[in-house]
Parts: sequence; structure tokens; C-alpha cells
Amino acid sequence: MRMTYPQSRRQTGFTLIEMMIALILGLIVIAAVINMYIGSSRSSKFTQGLQTMQENGRYGVSVLQRGFRLAGYAPDTRVDPVIIDKSSADSVTVVMRRGFDCNGNDTTAAPTPGFAENTYAWDATNNTITCEGNSAGAVAMPIVEGVDGFRVLYALDSDDDQIPETYVSYDASIPPRQIVGIRFAMLVNSGKPIRSRPSAEEHVVLDDVISKNDRYARHVFSSTVLLRNRL
Repeated sequence: MRMTYPQSRRQTGFTLIEMMIALILGLIVIAAVINMYIGSSRSSKFTQGLQTMQENGRYGVSVLQRGFRLAGYAPDTRVDPVIIDKSSADSVTVVMRRGFDCNGNDTTAAPTPGFAENTYAWDATNNTITCEGNSAGAVAMPIVEGVDGFRVLYALDSDDDQIPETYVSYDASIPPRQIVGIRFAMLVNSGKPIRSRPSAEEHVVLDDVISKNDRYARHVFSSTVLLRNRL
């Protein structure tokens, strides 16, 4: 008896054209996924940069407001809140009776024991705003990062009613007694390049105009503080 086997089916594979079409479709899908990833990464980087800029700016305004509001605090004597001969267009020195300066140093070792003289200034080299006390061992300590510009205007009261009539830029001849407020502004950047291409911009920072042409995002943060601690 002869055994019969079922006839095997003819085996076929992909044609060259089918393989090319599949390869092209695969490349299209991969390109779409990569493009989505790049777009998502850029969006995340841009958002993170804006968040950094906003956080630094708001924090800087808060710290400076707190430091300036204490200017002139001396319950048992009269002091001028702002020391004009130690200030400038991008720095301001304020004085107050306090046990420590902005560096945390004991003011009993200060030139005037018990009084802190804190100088808030822009460090253009490191793009920071620093604070330096007057006690022994005081150093310029960074308090705000990513700052591309810092300006200060002084509110003057000429009739002694505690209401400023004008805001003026720094002048060594400003009578300290007439300074009743401080208006400040700082240009804060995103901390790293977050734009796809450079952008030429001009930023008005109080009495100054700062031009930039790069991939950083920037914003001007400003505030005005009236000096109430006066006798």
C-alpha cells in the first residue's frame, strides 16, 4: 500500500516592492515619533526656563522689598535710611538698628555697633544681585541669580510730608534726608537659552535701556518701597 502525503503549499515571501513600502512607512512613523519627542522636549525646556525666570524675579522682588522696608529702623535714635555716598545707580546701601547684617554677621563688631549697613548691588560679572553687610567678615553674597540689569531710582520729598514728589536717578548730591522711597527694577533671564533662534530685543529698566540678541527669554521685575522708618 502506497502512502500519500498532502501536497505542501507553495511558500511565498515579500516582494522587493512590499519590503520598500514597509521600510518607508516605518521610517515615516519613526520620524513622526522623533519629531514629537523633539517638540515636547523644546516645549518642556521653554516652560522650565520661564518658570525659572518667574521664580527668580518674584523671589528677588520679595527679598529686596523686605530689606528696603527695614531701612531706617532705629527706635531710639534718628538715622537716614539710605546712605547715598555708598549707593549708586545700580546699588543701594540701607542702614537699620539690628543685631545682624544681611550676611548673618553680628553687628556688635560693625563700625557703628548695633547698626547694620546692607549694600544691595548688581554684579555684572556673575549676573547676580548681591548683598554685603558692614560687619567683620562680610562678603558680597548672591541673593538673586540670572540678573542682566539692575537700576534704582530714589523718591524725593522736598516739603517733608512723607509723600514723594519726584523719582530721580542716582546723584551724589541727593540729600539723604529727602529720600522717602526706593523704586527698583531688574532684568531677569531664563537661566539658559530656551528659544530656537536669537531674538533682538530692548528692555527698559527704569532709566536705562538694555539691548540683547540671543536665545534667552527675559522679563523686567520692578517695585516701589516707601521708607516709613523715619523720626
